[in-house]
Amino acid sequence: MSAGVRHSISRIWRWPIVLALLTAFGLLSALLGQGGVWWILSWITLIIPLVVIAVSVVRRQRPALS
Repeated sequence: MSAGVRHSISRIWRWPIVLALLTAFGLLSALLGQGGVWWILSWITLIIPLVVIAVSVVRRQRPALS
């Protein structure tokens, strides 16, 4: 693989991997944590991917200004 292909692959997959790791951490902290801070962290980390999805949907539906 050339350097340009590697760069584009890492650029494409960077944020999906970050969101997947956040989701996995949130699920594990909700399941294994003993309440308190762990449940708060799980809520925060599970809300972040939902906010990203909502923002991307709103951006796609907004008409382009020309």
